[in-house]
Amino acid sequence: MVRSGDTRLTGVLRRIKLQFWKKGLPAIAGVAALSIFFVSSALADPITGSININGSVIVGPTTIVFQPPAATPPNSGMFTVGTSGNTGSFASLNGTTGTIMNLNEMVETPGTTLSPPLANFVTFTAAPNIRLDLTGIDVGSFTSTDCFLPPAGGQTCTPPTAFPNPFNLTNQTANLSIASITFHGNAVNTTTGEVSSFIGVFSSQFTVPYQTLLADIASGTSVPTTYSASITTSVTGVPEPATMILLGSGLIGIFVIGRKHVR
Repeated sequence: MVRSGDTRLTGVLRRIKLQFWKKGLPAIAGVAALSIFFVSSALADPITGSININGSVIVGPTTIVFQPPAATPPNSGMFTVGTSGNTGSFASLNGTTGTIMNLNEMVETPGTTLSPPLANFVTFTAAPNIRLDLTGIDVGSFTSTDCFLPPAGGQTCTPPTAFPNPFNLTNQTANLSIASITFHGNAVNTTTGEVSSFIGVFSSQFTVPYQTLLADIASGTSVPTTYSASITTSVTGVPEPATMILLGSGLIGIFVIGRKHVR
C-alpha cells in the first residue's frame, strides 16, 4: 500500500528534477559558455597597430650602439616614441620612452631562423606588456654598381660583402645620404602570451654622401647620427624569417670597404 505522504514526496521530487532539467542545465551551460568566452577574450589579445620611434646612435666599424645607454636591459639604449602615427596597442604611447638593444652581433647563418631570437629587442617603459623580439633582417635590394662612383644625387648602393648585406644607401644629393634597413620579428603580449608578427624600417640621414660614409667606417671612424624607425604589426600569423644575415662583428661592420675601393 502506497501512503499518501510518500506520493506527495515523490511528486515534489519529480517537480524539482523537472525544474533542474528545465532551468539548471541551461544556466550551467550559460555560465560555462560565458567562462569560455571571457577566457578566450583574455587570451586573444595580440599586439596590433603601428609605432614610430626615434633616437641617437653611434655607428662604428664593428658596433652600432644606441644612445643614451640604458641600465636595463644591458647593452641597450633609450629611444623616444613619436607624437603621431601610433595606432592600436601603441596608441597611448605618444612621447614616452623605451629601450632598444645594441646590434653588435647576430651569429646566425644566412637563410636560417634565429634560435633563440634576439628577445627584448625593443621594450616600452609605459607598456611593459609589449615586447618586440628581432628574428631577421632583410637583404638590401640595391646593386653595388653606384657604390664607388663619384657622389651624385639619385645614386643607390647596397655594398658588396662576403655575406648578404641589409643596407640600402641613397644619395639624395651629392652631399646628403640616407641609410635604411628592413627588419622583422615577433610582437609578444607578455600578459597573455599572444604573439603577432611585425616588420619595421630603420632610417638614418647623413650630411655626407654614402661614399664618404663607407670610407669613414672603413677607416675605423665612429659616426654619430640620429635614426627613426617605423614598425607595423600583423596578426595574420607569425611567419618564419624570409631572409637572415650574418652580423658577425656588428651591424654596421658590413659597411667596411677598403679606402682603395671608395676613392
